[in-house]
Amino acid sequence: MSDMALHLKNLEIFFNLYIPDLTMMQKAVLKQCLIELYHQFQITWTTDITKLKSMDFPTFSDLHNLISAKEQATQDDIYKELSLLLHDIAHGGDSFLWNGHSTIQTRSRCICLDTHSLQNTSDNIKRTQYFNLLSWCWEQMSQDRNERVLLICDESYLMIDPNVPQSLVFLRNVEKRARKYEASLAIISHSVVDFLAPEVKMYGQALLDIPCIKILMGTDGQNLKETRELYNLTEAEEELLASKKREHALLMIGSKRMHVHFEIPEYKFAYMGAAGGR
Repeated sequence: MSDMALHLKNLEIFFNLYIPDLTMMQKAVLKQCLIELYHQFQITWTTDITKLKSMDFPTFSDLHNLISAKEQATQDDIYKELSLLLHDIAHGGDSFLWNGHSTIQTRSRCICLDTHSLQNTSDNIKRTQYFNLLSWCWEQMSQDRNERVLLICDESYLMIDPNVPQSLVFLRNVEKRARKYEASLAIISHSVVDFLAPEVKMYGQALLDIPCIKILMGTDGQNLKETRELYNLTEAEEELLASKKREHALLMIGSKRMHVHFEIPEYKFAYMGAAGGR
């Protein structure tokens, strides 16, 4: 598939997550408008996008202007509906998140995508932006098969949405494919229970099973029970986790398991800032 065809597939998922109530007819018309808009920017089915800069691509305000012009020219209700549905992303509050050209610079060896403020938004905003960010992450991980890349997903339970499992599906697929691109994935979360809910277990359990290196810290209750059953823990291993000793963990590397003690020098605590949780 061409670059533009693949990009349109991503945009289809983007709009399905952002506006779940779009009808089949609205989706069809929106797709036609997207193709026409990209052609206006000299981007066609055969364009090599690696030669383009971010400023060469259209924005959501450009899309909204095109749909509004079609509405005035045709007086078609579908264009009117799309114009209203897309007004927020083009000119309203959501425009501050998505309406603009990408400013991420990939020259840095370490890039931190801070999603803290995202947690205060609505569900459709969160799942849409997580899909957007993770798609970008995979592009960086897969574009050079000789470059070693590590994607770390901290507080990954925030990506779990039983109604829209795209983020979990993405992470599962990355785990299975990353090694072929000299890339790797680290999943960090407080609880395995979040990943084993019936609605998401099909994808969530794979995230816990596939990694060749696992570090299990102290836990108890239902989380300990699920962990014991998931990894078939021995009594000694279960006691280690139940004791919840600080700096102690169960380390799994392939078929080997061992009790490890992390000794953190004082100077490293300065890297962790002055916030709580230490």
